[in-house]
Amino acid sequence: MMRSLATVVAVEPGVLSVSCQQKTSCGHCASRDSCGTGIVSKAVPGRSHLVKIATRTHAAVGDVVEIGLSERSMLHSAVLVYVLPLLFLILGAVVGQWWFVDLAGGGELGVILTAVVSAAAGLVLARRLARRLEGNSAYKPTLIRVLGSPISNDMAINAASKDSD
Repeated sequence: MMRSLATVVAVEPGVLSVSCQQKTSCGHCASRDSCGTGIVSKAVPGRSHLVKIATRTHAAVGDVVEIGLSERSMLHSAVLVYVLPLLFLILGAVVGQWWFVDLAGGGELGVILTAVVSAAAGLVLARRLARRLEGNSAYKPTLIRVLGSPISNDMAINAASKDSD
């Protein structure tokens, strides 16, 4: 299970709204000072995400909580978002090559258009499948435990204006 710390921002009966900072892997390798991506990630703070978690556990606004999401749901989501449109793009290029160049003796414009249209169809299919999975509880984060209030305001999650080193 992938785990992350979050701060409770709102409490409703049976639902906690938590805010968690998006983590990047940039800045942790040996070439972080010379890498363009690492420099940009230092300059631009990470995004904060608001997540609603259904739970019976009681927590107060400002408490730090640990949330988790299964690796299996992350892998399925990644395949859905990245691999499915890419497969449609490649399949469209192959079909376009066969249809427009091999059979019709045309140019590559038909191949490019077929690849783009099929990649768009893959994106539409991925979006529809993702909407279908939205209600599935396996694809929602869960509350693992409540850690309590932070020691000081400086140590609060998401309080820093930039990523910590």
